[in-house]
Amino acid sequence: MLLSMAHHGADDDFLQPRKRPRLQNNPLTGKSNGLDLISHLPDECIVEIFSFLPSHQDRCSCAAVSRKWLILQANMRSTEFKSNNSIQKPEKNKTSRCLEGMKASDTRLAAIAVGIYPSQGLTHLCIRATYPSYGITDFGLKIIAQAFPTLKSLSLWDCLKVGSEGLASIAKGCKWLEKLDIVNSPSIDDNGLATVTKNCPNLLTLNLDSCPSITNRSLQAVARHSSNLVLISLVKCLLIGDEGIVSILSSLPKLAKLKLISVRAADAVLEAIGRHGKSLRSLCLENVWGVSEIGFCSIGRLENVEFLSLRSCSGLNDMGFKAIGKGFVGLKWMVIRNCQALTDTGLKEVAESAALLECLKLVACNNVSSLGLMEVFMNCNKRLRVLSLVKCGGLKEEEDARSRRAVLPKCPLLESVTLDSCVGVGDSFLSWLGSACVQVKHLELIGLSFITDKGILSLLKSLGTLNKALVSVDLSGCLGVTDRSVLAITSAFGERLSSLRLDGCDGLSDRSLEMIAEFCLCLRELDLSSCGISDDGVFCLAKSKYQCIEVLSLAGCTGITDNSLGFLEMMCGSLVDLNLKQCPQLSKRAIDSVKETLWWCDVLY
Repeated sequence: MLLSMAHHGADDDFLQPRKRPRLQNNPLTGKSNGLDLISHLPDECIVEIFSFLPSHQDRCSCAAVSRKWLILQANMRSTEFKSNNSIQKPEKNKTSRCLEGMKASDTRLAAIAVGIYPSQGLTHLCIRATYPSYGITDFGLKIIAQAFPTLKSLSLWDCLKVGSEGLASIAKGCKWLEKLDIVNSPSIDDNGLATVTKNCPNLLTLNLDSCPSITNRSLQAVARHSSNLVLISLVKCLLIGDEGIVSILSSLPKLAKLKLISVRAADAVLEAIGRHGKSLRSLCLENVWGVSEIGFCSIGRLENVEFLSLRSCSGLNDMGFKAIGKGFVGLKWMVIRNCQALTDTGLKEVAESAALLECLKLVACNNVSSLGLMEVFMNCNKRLRVLSLVKCGGLKEEEDARSRRAVLPKCPLLESVTLDSCVGVGDSFLSWLGSACVQVKHLELIGLSFITDKGILSLLKSLGTLNKALVSVDLSGCLGVTDRSVLAITSAFGERLSSLRLDGCDGLSDRSLEMIAEFCLCLRELDLSSCGISDDGVFCLAKSKYQCIEVLSLAGCTGITDNSLGFLEMMCGSLVDLNLKQCPQLSKRAIDSVKETLWWCDVLY
C-alpha cells in the first residue's frame, strides 16, 4: 500500500501547503471539531510520537496516511525509535531496487526508506529517470543515504535534477559504497565525485558516462583516495583529458579494467598504460582521438591483459598492431570494430604472438581477407573458441588462390562461428572454413545472399557425422538456402538442436517443416519469418508428438491462413511466444481465438 501511494504525485508536493483534514465529530462532545489539531503540532513533536511506534508495520501504516508523515518517517533514523521491534526482522537477506520512468521519484525513494526493514537493508539501487519532469532530486538521495548506510551499489541514469549535493549525501551516509554508475547527469560535477572518493574507501567500480561537468579534477581525486579501484569507465566525458587519465593510471595499483570511449587522449595516455598498467586485465579503447602510431607502439609489454577492444581509434595501423601483438602475449579475447587500418599483415602480427587467443571478433574491418584469417587459424587453432566476422567486406570469393589451396588446421575447441552481412562470402569460403569446424555448437550465417545449399552441405560435411554438438543454427537472410539445407541440418543434428532461425529464407517450403517435426526432438526456438510455408506445414509442426517449441515466429508468412491458428492451438503445452505480424490472411477473430486459448502466450500481431 505504501509503495502504491508513493507512485502518485510529483515530488514538489512535499513542500506545498496542503489543506488540513477536518474531523466529522468530536468523540467527546459529538460536535464538529474544526481543524485536526494534530496537524498544528510542530514536526519535532510528530517525530517524537512516531518514535514510540511499537513495530515496523505500524511505522508503514502511519507513513501511508499523508505525504508529510511519509517524509517525516523517511527522515528518521532507525536508532530514533524507542522500541526495538521497529528495527528488527528475522530475515537477513539484502535487497535491491530498480526505479524506472515515472517510478523514479523522491516519493518512491521515501517509500522505500520506510518500507524496507532496517535490518534487511538496501544494498543495490538503480534509478533510470527517463521522464525529466519527474525524476529524483538531491532530497531523494539524502533520504536514501540516511536510511541505508550499508548501500553498496548506486546507478544514476538520466537523473537531470541530481547534483553534487545529493551525491555528497550518499558519500557521507553510505561509506561502504563499492560501485557507482553516473550516466547523463549534467548537474553532477567534481565536488560531488571528490566527496565520494574521500568518504568511500571501498569503491571498486566507477562508471562515468556523458557527464559534461566532470573534469580532470575528479580523476585526480580518484587517484588520491580510491586506491582499491579495480574498474573505471570513462565515456563521452569531454572535459577529461590526458592529465586526469594519466593520474589514475599512475596511482591505482589494483586497476584491472580500463574503458575509454569517445574521449580525447594523446600518446601520453598509451605510454602511461604501458608503464603503469601491469595489473590491467581488460582494456577498451573506442573512438579515442588524438593518439598517433607512436602511442600504440609505446604501449610495451602487458602480459596480464586478456581482453582487448579497439574501435575507430586514430593512429592505429599495422605497426600499432605489431606492437600490440608483441606486448599483449596473454591476450584471450580481441574485438576490433570499424578499423580500416587493420590488414592481413596486422592480423598476422597479432596472431603470431597471441597464442592463447580464444575469441576473435571483427566488425567492419574491410581490409582483412582469407589470408589474414588463415594466419589466425594457423597460430591459434589449439585454443580458438569463438570466431565472429561482421560486415567484413574484404572476404570475397575471388581472392588469392593461395588462401583457397591451404587446408585449415582443425580447431577442436571452436564452439561458435558467426558470419554476418559479409556480402562477398560464398560457397567456396564456407567449404574452406569448414575444415576447421569440427565441434561447433553455435553456427550463425546471416545475410549471406551468395551462399547456396552447396556451401551449407559442404560445411556440414566437414563437421562429420560423429559431431552431435550443434545446438543452434541461424541462416536468416540467406536467400539461396532451400529445403535441402534444412533436411541436412535436421537429419544430422536434430536430436540436440534447440534453436533454428530461418528468417527471410523464402526458398523454404512445407517440406522443411516436415523435416523439423520429424527430426528435431528438443527444439525450443523456431523462426520462420517470411518463409514460403502454408497451413500444411504448420499442421505437420503442430501434430508432432515431439513438439516442445516455446518461441515461434511466423511473421511475414503470407501463405498461412486462419487454419494455421487452429493448428497452433494444439501446441498448448509449450508455446510462450508467438509472432504473427504481417500475415495478411489472418483474421482478427482467429487471432483473438488463439489468444484466448493460449492465454499464457505472448502473441504479437
